[in-house]
Amino acid sequence: MGWLGPVAFAPDTASTAAYFAEFVATSFRESVSGGIGGWVDDDLALTRDWRFDLTAIERPVAIWHGRKDTLVPFSHGQWLAEHIPHARTSFHEEDDHMTLPVAMLDRIVADLIEMTL
Repeated sequence: MGWLGPVAFAPDTASTAAYFAEFVATSFRESVSGGIGGWVDDDLALTRDWRFDLTAIERPVAIWHGRKDTLVPFSHGQWLAEHIPHARTSFHEEDDHMTLPVAMLDRIVADLIEMTL
């Protein structure tokens, strides 16, 4: 995972981290197998108006974010939480973009299941 920068996983999550790294790499390869148009659209969405009002979101939304995330600024997670009504937030001081889903995968899935019931 060197291409994502320095990411340190706790020993108890190392095997999950290896599986997750392979899953992410496979997903990235598959996502661009037909071209990079979707990736370009995602990147451009970071610079443009999303053309919908976040306060109009009625479906459940979970925001999980690590303060040490260097790919998506922590302030963006906070901003989303402030603008999406009833968003369920889970902010973590010691996690980054990759350690959060590895360390919290079971809790993230449980949270999403609970939100859909």
